[in-house]
Amino acid sequence: MDEFGIRMKEAQLVEKLLLDALDKVKKVKRNKDNVLPPSKLFPSVRQCNAALATFGDAGDFTRALRLFTQMRKSSSLFYMISRESDKNPRSPLLEHQHSLSSINLIPVPPKPTLVTYSTLMSRAISLRKPTVALRLWRLLQTQPNFYTNVISRKQRDGRIANPDTSSYMDPSMLQRLEKEESAIVPDVIFCNTLMNAYAKMGNYKAAKSVLHSMLGAKGVLTHEGIPVLNPTAVTYNTLADACKVAGELGAALDVPELMILQAEATGNKKLLPDLRTYTTLISTVARKSIDKQETRDIRSGGEKDPDMAFALLNRMKHEGIVPNGVTYSALIDVCRRCNRVDLALNGLRTMLKQKAKRNLALANNNTTRPIYHHKPLQNEAGAWTAAINACGKAGRTDTAIRLFKTMAKVGVKPNSVTCACLSDCLLKSTPIRIKDLEEILQYMKEEGLVPSEVMYTSLMGAAIELSQKETRVTKAGLHVQLIDNLSLDSEDTTTEATFLFKQLMRSLLLQTEKEDMILKVFLVFQQMKNAGMLPDVAMYNSLLRACAVTGNVEIAQTVLHRMETDGIIPNRGTLRSFAGFARRSEYLLIVLHRMHKEKSDIIRIEPKASVDMISDLINSYMSDLRQTSNHDERLVIHREILHLYQGLMSILEELELNETMEEIANNLTILLAVLRAAVSCEYHSESEEEKSRSRELACEIVGFEIFQGRHHSGIDRAGKKAIQVATDWLYAY
Repeated sequence: MDEFGIRMKEAQLVEKLLLDALDKVKKVKRNKDNVLPPSKLFPSVRQCNAALATFGDAGDFTRALRLFTQMRKSSSLFYMISRESDKNPRSPLLEHQHSLSSINLIPVPPKPTLVTYSTLMSRAISLRKPTVALRLWRLLQTQPNFYTNVISRKQRDGRIANPDTSSYMDPSMLQRLEKEESAIVPDVIFCNTLMNAYAKMGNYKAAKSVLHSMLGAKGVLTHEGIPVLNPTAVTYNTLADACKVAGELGAALDVPELMILQAEATGNKKLLPDLRTYTTLISTVARKSIDKQETRDIRSGGEKDPDMAFALLNRMKHEGIVPNGVTYSALIDVCRRCNRVDLALNGLRTMLKQKAKRNLALANNNTTRPIYHHKPLQNEAGAWTAAINACGKAGRTDTAIRLFKTMAKVGVKPNSVTCACLSDCLLKSTPIRIKDLEEILQYMKEEGLVPSEVMYTSLMGAAIELSQKETRVTKAGLHVQLIDNLSLDSEDTTTEATFLFKQLMRSLLLQTEKEDMILKVFLVFQQMKNAGMLPDVAMYNSLLRACAVTGNVEIAQTVLHRMETDGIIPNRGTLRSFAGFARRSEYLLIVLHRMHKEKSDIIRIEPKASVDMISDLINSYMSDLRQTSNHDERLVIHREILHLYQGLMSILEELELNETMEEIANNLTILLAVLRAAVSCEYHSESEEEKSRSRELACEIVGFEIFQGRHHSGIDRAGKKAIQVATDWLYAY
């Protein structure tokens, strides 16, 4: 189990412990449970916070919220029990409470802390739920132990003589409140998280008000509930990000100046503008403002003017900040938004020059290899992807393809996003560049890249549209070139839409999320059927492989039955698909029978091809044997081998395929595997009947001509022993 799997198990245990503890305390409160709860009834706050983080990281935010609710309920219930106990010292609840506390059986429940709220808010933001994060912030402000509410209670109780509470906003006084009153006081990390929530919504004014409150600024818009704190570079960069989402370059340009002023005031050079600051500013150029009613800052420039992006690039270089792949990706993307492909390619060339200069310094002029082939920049693939996307959007498909092929030459490997951008470009070209798309999908298969959700949707939509057009063209009796020629044999009748469906199904088989994978594969297949296309054996094999990966034998049987109904003849790939199942021999025999019973000379399997398929199956069993040393598991596999061999021979005899039987009788790999399986079953089986059948089969096989008077140097020790044992049995009869 991987590290995250362990974390998930721990989180599930914490969740169960908290629910059980809450249930037991409720029973104690109702005085219906006479059994004392055990010690350490509640998990700690730290454990609960870790569980919240794990559920959030897994994408199950609803579960995280449920756990958070249980934390609040347990804390509230404990508070109610304590109050009732104080009012009636001799009540049964008090006796329970005191007896439990005396032996430390009911510790304090996990009361949500600042870390709890910060953890939930950050996960909500990562899951694109910033409004939920803001609701959590408002909920925190209503809690009795929030520092502003603690100060208000002190005022009401007369513990603050001076009505001016500004002294309590001093950082040292807030630390005392945290320590003495267990007050929740937002820290810098929490404030950055809150600003990030505003940033994701493009509310840069609210984000800036949080910064003003942290600085203790006067005469400007501040944010309620935020104490005076020392902002970090992350704080300012988050503000810049808020301006980017809002499309307000003018406000974003103020951020570096604010950072410089604060760095000079505090003497902290870490507050100076950094790589992320300038990358965010460049990315803000030429963005549309999300607030159409607000007057646009004149410094924001036009929505089709990329000059400011290049000016910011030069400025950061002048300040000694080295751009990386993300910076150039932002620059090229700005040029795309401005429909300036020439400037986008110029940005890419600028990056390559920077890379060559850096690598030249590292190499010390002691290499003959082209200098730009050396170590790539950080996230350099992102810049190439942005350039490919810019060319694709501008209709320069050939340039996009050349860029894709050039990446590998300069030491940069295209990723799934790169492939998705180029495939989208190829699908939107006229005619569709299906041959180039085939190369992209083949590259993804070789590199183990899985289509993203966007690419999956794009390929699916293109395949459906093509299938509809092909159907209309066929019905009308006309021919229109919708797509360029495939690199297929002239006799191949595969349509372009079928090709897209097939390639999409194959690429989805690489997906790691098994449940999503099988759902998407079957969805593609169903969409193809709905479009009136006729699936071939390769597509059915993809369905079977999806079933094998997920271990779904029942659906695989349904697929096999559907193949027979549709008149699809299984092939070698079908057998390989079934080889992924446990207890697979009975299904393999069904497939083999279906394959061999066809009498047509066109589709009938040649004897050698048939034996090659059977060898593949036997090798898969042998591979399973090498992976286990457990006698019971090995016995099961050996029984499967015998079942497959005997069933296969029955099929061949029934169909009078004598040539195939002769090929098997001369195949050492198959016979030796069956012989070893028969000897093993004779030794380890508890059934006398099975022992007798296994011995007879072993004697039959060892009597074949291939084992008579020949020395096989390639046979391992176990195989030689099996031959010797079977030979002794044969001569003992």
